[in-house]
Amino acid sequence: MQLSIFTVILPSLVAFASAAPSEKRQISSVSITFYTPDGEKWSQTFPTDMTSHQVETKKTVSHIYNPGGAICGFSGVQGERVDVPIGDHKLETPQVLTTGLCAHL
Repeated sequence: MQLSIFTVILPSLVAFASAAPSEKRQISSVSITFYTPDGEKWSQTFPTDMTSHQVETKKTVSHIYNPGGAICGFSGVQGERVDVPIGDHKLETPQVLTTGLCAHL
């Protein structure tokens, strides 16, 4: 009896193990949240195709939050470049941001 169960289970396990891996989910955009030194916040959606886009709101930014799924980078008017992987990232000098770009993970 054990031999027959083994002969049924083994081919199933082999088929499962050799199945093609599922495709990785790829996001096409990510919503980034910007914070002012006074605690005001707003969000802007950036495509994850590595193209540069203008930051629409021209307010001084003190830190940026990225919920994940992409790695982003932003440039400020004072020349600072801040890389924003997942999580909350403070700017060395709060400033107005000019452009940003994101790439999916």
